[in-house]
Amino acid sequence: MPEFDIIYEDLSPDQQELCDCIGMEAYGKIVTRYSGQSLYIPKLESVLRSSRDEKIRSDFNGYNYKFLALKYNLSERTIRMITSDILQEKKNAPIEGQLTFDEI
Repeated sequence: MPEFDIIYEDLSPDQQELCDCIGMEAYGKIVTRYSGQSLYIPKLESVLRSSRDEKIRSDFNGYNYKFLALKYNLSERTIRMITSDILQEKKNAPIEGQLTFDEI
């Protein structure tokens, strides 16, 4: 990585605020790697929602909508929307011992 001599006082107020949050070394790395590009930083709620939804999907057993709704303080409808893709996979999965077309 190239060396950089960033002078804090030369930064704009927005740049100084970012530098204050992450430190001068991390700021220098970001400038070096992403110079001239726009970066999108998602809202915290969005990041947390993605993580929560993955936990819900891993806890889902095909039937426990009410339990998950209570556990995550969501409606059953929301749980159903989050787990709809997994439910479809479970419905399409062969029953234990059942032959698939590929095995015939």
